[in-house]
Amino acid sequence: MFKEVAKLIKEGSVVAFTGAGISCESGIPAFRGEDGLWKKYDPEIYATVDGLVSLFKNDIKNLKNFIIENFNILIKAEPNFSHFALSSLEEKGYLIGVITQNIDNLHIEAGTKNITEIHGNIYNFLCPKCWYSIKRKKEEVKEFIKNLSDCNKKIVIKKYILEFLGRCPKCRIILRSGVVLFGQELPERELNRSYEFLDKAKTLICIGTSGNVYPAAHIPFYAYDRKIKIINVNIDSSSIDRISDFIFREKASIFFKKLFSYL
Repeated sequence: MFKEVAKLIKEGSVVAFTGAGISCESGIPAFRGEDGLWKKYDPEIYATVDGLVSLFKNDIKNLKNFIIENFNILIKAEPNFSHFALSSLEEKGYLIGVITQNIDNLHIEAGTKNITEIHGNIYNFLCPKCWYSIKRKKEEVKEFIKNLSDCNKKIVIKKYILEFLGRCPKCRIILRSGVVLFGQELPERELNRSYEFLDKAKTLICIGTSGNVYPAAHIPFYAYDRKIKIINVNIDSSSIDRISDFIFREKASIFFKKLFSYL
């Protein structure tokens, strides 16, 4: 089966669609997994605009704990073999680009150039009015978390969070996280670019995604409708199985190590 898949890869026009599974090997648990943040924090509160605003006003210490725990997981993570494998495929000219649901920045850190982050990026901060954006460096975020950990008074915590977020230089509005929250639309630019990738694709590699999070879950079905070959790499069964041409029940790193022996 790997010979057939390697042949498809060598033909080029490949797009990768990645989910939480690819980053689990970097130490980032899936949000909905057994060790994920949503087991401890209610996503209806901690992943919605209204919920976060309410926490900021009425329960700032729990919001502080959530920010610290979430960022600590992400800033400690490093790209793994699979992230570098996709970057290598792009460098060789096989891969058109990566469509990722992950917010961890690891594809970019691994060197991938053509990427759409349809759920945003943890280091991006946006103006909700004019869409001005700024990307913080990992070192800036580390310093923020370190100093936030030392804040104990509620008023000091609030002030420090607002100072870190900063204001739009044009609108003077407080910036918000660039991560897409529950109930928010996916960024149009990123979504359009994803479909531009797929319109050029012959093969789609789905890696570590359940296919259950909409609207992102439409992407493999869009590929299926266009008769694009679908390679599905996932340790668990998923809704993508029924439209897949090849299914590999193994970790992404194991899949890529085997695949590269045929390339």
